[in-house]
Amino acid sequence: MNAHFQTIVQATGNQDESAVCEMIIHSLSENVTKNLRPRCAVLFSGGVDSSLIAALAARQTPDIMLLTVGFAGSNDIEWAPAAAKLLGLEGNHILKLITLVDVESTIPHVMETLGTADPMTISLAVPLFIACSEAKSRNIDVLLAGQGADELFGGYHRYKEIAKDGMSALHEAIANDVSRLPQRDILRDNTVASAAEMKLATPFLESEMIKLGLSIPAELKVREVNRQSVGKYILRRAAENLMPGEIAWRDKKAMQYGSGVWAAMGKLARQAGYSKQDKGYIRKYLYSVAEENRITLDVTS
Repeated sequence: MNAHFQTIVQATGNQDESAVCEMIIHSLSENVTKNLRPRCAVLFSGGVDSSLIAALAARQTPDIMLLTVGFAGSNDIEWAPAAAKLLGLEGNHILKLITLVDVESTIPHVMETLGTADPMTISLAVPLFIACSEAKSRNIDVLLAGQGADELFGGYHRYKEIAKDGMSALHEAIANDVSRLPQRDILRDNTVASAAEMKLATPFLESEMIKLGLSIPAELKVREVNRQSVGKYILRRAAENLMPGEIAWRDKKAMQYGSGVWAAMGKLARQAGYSKQDKGYIRKYLYSVAEENRITLDVTS
């Protein structure tokens, strides 16, 4: 750990938020820069994570492309163009509208690739596979993504509930989640990207960024602001230095919900005759897809 990093970590004990913000931006900027290629794009939802990566990438590559996938009318498709405009990157923004047919045709591919019928895993993999395929069709070599920020900086809703039990409990939950990333989320996303012949770069998950994130006190990650519990507090504070607060402080849905893919999977399941009132109806639909396509699933899926 270098001297500058050590100074910042010690500063967090004194709640020196500006120093922590400085280090977050410094570390993330280095990670973004080293992953930039002549033909690269940012997987862009308009949330604080992808917007930070986009803003930092644009410092080095002003024509960096932003790629958003989702259903017409979905949260991401509605918001991302406004976020791109606020960042001054609207001319670089690619919107890939997807349909029910796209989701239906992609599900067997990702199920076979990952060997699972777990609904949450598939709902995350489908939009990622579509995004990677779209990037590939546009001769993009690397897709930069914001994966890992929620785990490192306390972005999930459940962290707000855990924080009620104290900051030690919150830190332990975050550390445990980060430790599981390599064999869970990172493996899943890299496997899906590879199947679409795309390289996925995750600046939040470089080793120095992980060390920094885990060194920041939990009270700087989930904090009450205007009587509301806010996740990723310190990351949002850092983002204020690069973008309007409208982006930095906006609460955003996860990819499977923001893109509309989770709802689409439910609709496909109902169209296949599975009732929403039937517990696990989406999983049952996915098992039927696997059987129809003769896909071998992992016994634990």
